[in-house]
Amino acid sequence: MPSEPAPPAIIDHLASPDMRFRELFEQAPVSIQILAPDGRTLRVNKAWEDLWQIPAGSALGQYIFGEYNVLTDPQLVDSGIAARLRRAFAGESVQIPAIRYDVAALGAGGPARWVTARAHAIKDPAGHILEVMLMHEDITERVEAEAAQRLREERFRSLVMATSQIVWTNTPDGRVEEDSPSWRAFTGQSYDEWKEFGWLDAVHPEDRAKTRALWAACVASTSLFETEYRVRRADGSYRWMAVKGVPIFGASGAIREWIGANTDIHETVTAQAEVVERLNREKRNAVLLAKVAQASRTLHTALASDGIAEALVSEVRDILEVHQAVVSLTSGENWAQGITAVSLSDKYAAFRDYAVKTDGSGIYAEVCRTNRVMRFTQAQLEAHPAWRAFGSQARAHPPMRGWLAVPLIDRAGKNLGLIQASDKIEGDFTEEDEAILVQLASIASNGFENARLYGSLQEQDRRKDEFLAMLAHELRNPLAPISAAADMLRIGTASEERVRRASEVISRQVRHMTSLVDDLLDVSRVTRGLVQLDTSVLDPMTIVANAVEQSRPMIEARGHVLTVDGDAGGARILGDPNRLVQVLVNLLNNAAKYTPPGGRIALLVARQAPAVSISVRDNGVGIEPQLLPHVFDLFTQAQRSPDRAQGGLGIGLALVKTIMALHGGTVAVQSDGQGNGSVFTVSFNVLADLPASSRPAVPSGASHRTAP
Repeated sequence: MPSEPAPPAIIDHLASPDMRFRELFEQAPVSIQILAPDGRTLRVNKAWEDLWQIPAGSALGQYIFGEYNVLTDPQLVDSGIAARLRRAFAGESVQIPAIRYDVAALGAGGPARWVTARAHAIKDPAGHILEVMLMHEDITERVEAEAAQRLREERFRSLVMATSQIVWTNTPDGRVEEDSPSWRAFTGQSYDEWKEFGWLDAVHPEDRAKTRALWAACVASTSLFETEYRVRRADGSYRWMAVKGVPIFGASGAIREWIGANTDIHETVTAQAEVVERLNREKRNAVLLAKVAQASRTLHTALASDGIAEALVSEVRDILEVHQAVVSLTSGENWAQGITAVSLSDKYAAFRDYAVKTDGSGIYAEVCRTNRVMRFTQAQLEAHPAWRAFGSQARAHPPMRGWLAVPLIDRAGKNLGLIQASDKIEGDFTEEDEAILVQLASIASNGFENARLYGSLQEQDRRKDEFLAMLAHELRNPLAPISAAADMLRIGTASEERVRRASEVISRQVRHMTSLVDDLLDVSRVTRGLVQLDTSVLDPMTIVANAVEQSRPMIEARGHVLTVDGDAGGARILGDPNRLVQVLVNLLNNAAKYTPPGGRIALLVARQAPAVSISVRDNGVGIEPQLLPHVFDLFTQAQRSPDRAQGGLGIGLALVKTIMALHGGTVAVQSDGQGNGSVFTVSFNVLADLPASSRPAVPSGASHRTAP
C-alpha cells in the first residue's frame, strides 16, 4: 500500500536547501570567504569577520566587498599565495601554506594572524567556475608557541655555550643520537666520533673502564648517574670533570631520555691533590726530620771514626731508602779512598766484602778533590769521564744505579773523604735527598773531626803519661850516684882521690839534671811563644862547625863515624846563631842516640837556590811509617831499647820544628822503616834571595834583637 503523502501544511514549513546552506555558512566555526571568478569577495561568514575583526558595514568591510581583490593583494602577491589562488580559480583544489597576514596593511587597525587555507572551486554541471570558496584556519597560537619554544631552545643553547658546562642528551638505552656542540667543541670529536658510545674514547684511559661500567649500571637501573672522570681536550690535555646525568620519564612511567652535564672541576681537583701532596710531603718531612735527628744523636755519641762510619751508612740507607751506602775516607795526598764502612741490601749481598781502596783517579777522588756534591741519574753517571775508574779492582766493584755523593769536609775546609749512596729504591735522587745527605755529611764530618781530636787527646795523654814516667826515670837516674857520692863524703874516711871522684860524679849528674830542666823550660817558652831571637847575618858553615863541635863528645862516646860534606856556596842566612846551633845539635844527638854503637852519621850541606839545606843522615834504627807523621810532636820517641841507652825526654825534635818555623824555614824527615836509618833535613832561605825590605840594615857579623 503506497505511503500517504505528508500533509501539505507540514511540507510548507520545511527549510529550503538555500536556507540550510545559509545557516551552515553563517554558523560554521571555520572562516569562509566566497570569491568571484575575478577575485572579488562576494560573501564572508561570521567566523571570517571575527578572525580578521572586520565587522559587516564597516568602512573596511565595504572596501573588502568593493575594490579589494585577493589576486592583487600585495601581501598575497609577495608571499606567492596569489599565484596559488589562481590555480584554484582555474579549477584546482589548492592547499595554501601558512602565511602571516596583517590587516593593518589594508589601512585599518586590524590584527596580524597566522593562517593556513584551502581554496576550492565551485563549478556548475558544465564545469564552469561559478565561485571559489576560501577556508582559513587560524594557527597563530601554535606558531607563536613554536616560536617561543625555539627561542627558549636558542637561549638554552646560548647559555650552555656561555658556561663551562658540557650538556648532552642520550637515548633511554644510553646511546648518543642527538648532537652536542659543547662536547664536540671541548673534545674536538666529530659527531660520528661522538655518537653511540664514541664519547668514551675521549675519557682518560685510566677512567674509561669504570666510567663505562657505572654508566651501564645506571642505565639498567634508571638511577642517577654521578661521577668524576678526566676528558681529553681538543689540545690533547686532560681535564677533570664532574658529571651528572638525570633520567627523564614520560607520562607512561618509562624513561624518555637522559639529560646530563659535565662541569670542569680541574682546578679544584688539582688544588685538592696539591693539598694532599703537601700534607703527605709534610708528613714525610716530619718523619725524615725525626730520622735525621736520631741519626745526629747516633753520630754524636760515637767516639771512633769506624763507629761513626758504620752508623752513618746505616742511617743513610734507611733515610734515603737506597740499596747502597758507602763511607770512604781520604788517605794520602793523591786522593786515594780507603773504604771505611759499607751498607748493602740483600740485592748486593755478594759484594759485602768489597773494601778495595781507589788509586786516586776515579770519580770518588773527583768528589774529594773538588769538595763538591755529585748527583747523577744512571745515564749521567755512565757518561761521566771518571766513571768506572776504581783502580785495578774496577770489575769487582758493586754495580751502580744512579749516584749521590757528598764530600766530608772538616772545619778548616780540608777534605776527609766522602759519603755516597746508590740505587735508590724508587726513582732517581732528588734535591731533597741531596740536602739530607749534605746535612748528614756535615754532622758526620764534625764527628770524624771530633773523633780524631779525641784520639789525639788520648794519644797526648798517653804520651804525657809516658813522658812523666820517663822524666821521673831520667831525674831519678842521676840521683843514685849523687846519693852514693854524698854518703861517701858524709862518712869522712875516703881518700883525697875518692873525694875528688865523688865530687866529679855529683858535678856531672847535676849538670845532666840541669840540662833536663833547661830543656823543659826551653820547650815551655817556645811552645808559649815567649822565646826571642837574636838574629844576625850568618854563614851556615859556621853554624855547622859549632854544632859538630858540641855534638862530637856524644858521637865519639858511642863510637860513631861522623862525616861532613858539601858547602853553602858562600850563601848567607838570617837567624839566631845559638838557636840554629841548637837545631843541628838536636839532630846530631838524635842520630847518635838512635844509631847502634859504631854507626855512621853524615852531615850534608847543599845550596839549592833560593835556599840552603842541611841534612843529617844515619844508619840507625829508623822510623816506622806510622810514627813518621808524629816525630816532631812533643814527647814523641821511637821505641826505646831495653837498656834505655838513648835517654832524653823526647822534646828535641819538637824544638827543632818550632825554631825552624820561627826562622821561616822548614824541617822534614825521611825513613824507609825500622832498621833502615833516617834523614832529617832543615832548609833556610838565602839572604841574597830575600826581598830588600826584609834584609837587616847591619853589616855581616853584627846582631840585633827581634821578637819571634
